[in-house]
Amino acid sequence: MTEADSGRRDPSVVGLAAPDAPAPGSARDRGAADRDYHRVTDPEQARLLTEPAFEDAFRPFLARERSVSEAAAEAGTTLDAMLYRVRGLLKAGLLEVARLRPRAGRPIKLYRSVHDAYFIPYELTPFASLEERLWRQFMPELKERLAIQARRLRARGFDGQRLYRNDFGETFMESAPDAVSQLHFLDPQREPATDYWTNLELTEPQAREVQRTLYDLWRRSQALEAGGAEKKRYRLAVAFVPLDD
Repeated sequence: MTEADSGRRDPSVVGLAAPDAPAPGSARDRGAADRDYHRVTDPEQARLLTEPAFEDAFRPFLARERSVSEAAAEAGTTLDAMLYRVRGLLKAGLLEVARLRPRAGRPIKLYRSVHDAYFIPYELTPFASLEERLWRQFMPELKERLAIQARRLRARGFDGQRLYRNDFGETFMESAPDAVSQLHFLDPQREPATDYWTNLELTEPQAREVQRTLYDLWRRSQALEAGGAEKKRYRLAVAFVPLDD
């Protein structure tokens, strides 16, 4: 177990739908029975939608209007990088100019995805297998996360790992400084970050309860994003999967 940093994905990324996920066409599915789902048939569109940098650039425009600068701020990237990717998405027919926002001088272009939602068949992607797709899509993010985490551990004097059993009888391996006998997960002197990895032996009802708890946590954390106070970016990555086929 180590200190946590950042991440990007949502529950569907490994093919596990969240509980209560709205069905296509349902009242909760953006409230529209005629939502525009598109099955991708063009290999270039499939390539862009499964390439992490272009996928991240595309997300702000999905089923809504955004300017390039708004999308860059939302995606946490530079304006030049977003402009480059918007041009590629336009050329591939994934984005369109939805309307012009009036202002003094030249109006601002607002872009939107051509369709509201997309299905990308695995066989249309440039990957040789599903394993390769997952590997190539997740590796850039994993490398970034590990690099950030390593910098923070060094900066805080975490010069080794501690293996111990806590008061609840659980064993842990965690990054730690040599001078501290035991770290506390909710220590207010540490930054609000954490990363837990463990295996659980659960019945199916218990597993459903954990799934529900994690889903509720994910939704509540999204609700906290509203407001005008100064904020710092965090990444919440949730994974709960059976280890047996």
